[in-house]
Amino acid sequence: MLKHRIVSGNHWPRPAKPTRWICTDEPVTCRRCHIEWLDGDPALSIECSGCGAEAGYPCQRPQGGNERVCFQRDRQAIRNGLLMPCEGLSWDGRHDKRLMMTSHPHPHAIPILSGAPVSRFTA
Repeated sequence: MLKHRIVSGNHWPRPAKPTRWICTDEPVTCRRCHIEWLDGDPALSIECSGCGAEAGYPCQRPQGGNERVCFQRDRQAIRNGLLMPCEGLSWDGRHDKRLMMTSHPHPHAIPILSGAPVSRFTA
């Protein structure tokens, strides 16, 4: 049985979520409308006003889930004409376009924090 150690009334911080690696220029497909972008997610070509990620880099939310871009980045990409709203079953018009994650680094991969499992469809 694990015991939590309390220091000055606070618990020890939780360990960081597992690190994964993402290539932002790999093909990505919307799970709702099945549009494919061969050069990666167009929203990644602009900086994110939601989390502050630079253009070309994945979103970096501290809680994880960084295989998807922030809402603000998707909206700006639509306003800039980089993306069209999703025509699939979507209440907000956003594409469901998750980036492929791997458990080990490879050339051109960028580390991210994520609690999501590694894709079973990795090459």
